[in-house]
Amino acid sequence: MKKGVSEILEYSRYRGNESAQSRVIYFLSDRKEWKNCSIKMQSEGIRPIRYLRQLGMIVADNPNESIQLKNYPQIIYKESDIRIKITKPLVENLPNRKVQQVPWGVQRIKAPEVWPWSRGQGVRVAIVDTGISSKHPAIWANYRGGVNILSPRFAPDDYNGHGTHVAGIIAGRAEKMNILGVAPRVSIYAVKAFDRRGVANLSDLLSAIDWCIEQKVDVINMSFGMGQVSELLRYAVQKAHQRGITMVAATGNRSQKDQIDFPAQYPETIAVCSVSENGSLSSFGNLGNGVDIAAPGEKIQSAWLNQTTRVMSGTSMAVPHVVGTIALMLQFQKNLNPEQIRYLLLHATERIEGMEKIGMVNALRAMQLLQRNNRY
Repeated sequence: MKKGVSEILEYSRYRGNESAQSRVIYFLSDRKEWKNCSIKMQSEGIRPIRYLRQLGMIVADNPNESIQLKNYPQIIYKESDIRIKITKPLVENLPNRKVQQVPWGVQRIKAPEVWPWSRGQGVRVAIVDTGISSKHPAIWANYRGGVNILSPRFAPDDYNGHGTHVAGIIAGRAEKMNILGVAPRVSIYAVKAFDRRGVANLSDLLSAIDWCIEQKVDVINMSFGMGQVSELLRYAVQKAHQRGITMVAATGNRSQKDQIDFPAQYPETIAVCSVSENGSLSSFGNLGNGVDIAAPGEKIQSAWLNQTTRVMSGTSMAVPHVVGTIALMLQFQKNLNPEQIRYLLLHATERIEGMEKIGMVNALRAMQLLQRNNRY
């Protein structure tokens, strides 16, 4: 017996991070047309895999790209699915620090001085990454679930470590392990779009943003990037921005001095590069037009797999310092929109020597500016 469209879409979602080579993502002019469009695709031997309800997109397995767009007036644009890999952070061969109670990055941006007013309580942060080790002693208290984009029947557990490290920087609460996040009362959600190798398809990232829009999260941590432009990813970022979601993205770790990665390059995101403990820009970080702000990203100790810790460096580590700062601001003033948040962050930075346009995030100054500014 032939399966209906909804059954096929539901079944196809549970196939994991399979090859993107034969996948195509179709953008519909009217979201209400997804079912009719899927039925027609099915009749032509094209397998619909996912429907992204908030974005109005269909992901389909179309090995020959045989679809004729002129026969589908509902489809106004298409893109081939592509593979994206998280830029591997640098693992520092340093002993974990035992005596420091507050990690240097958290201390450097003056987050502890904001905690008497705000610790991020009630703010919802989605971490689009490799998942999160939810039972880690530094994370479990602030973990609120999430979604496994690759295999929705399973929990968004982390088998890579990258997402767990990011989560600890934002929301860690284990001083005995030297893990204390920027916003130690924030609610974090794991949105697993990258597999254990740190690989995702573009369609997985679109699905992740679609989920974040549907769940009405406040902030999205995007510690990933790609060099290839995608109009569909740009649309998804614009849609989330219109819905009031603040997105913070990594500029990348390829030492490029004139180009940053996507989605950090999109103006709707806050693009973050990295600084070292002495306040200088990190040599590995991408720079160029579009960089908004810098944050600590070198030799950052945070949570890791198997309830351990690890010291790592990368723009991936810088992004959560900014995300945590935003969470502190949003607990204090919940109705801030993304552009108001950008304004406050960029007008409260600490100067970086030798840099005119880029400053380092400063949570205390941002909170003080927010308190003084009656416009918000």
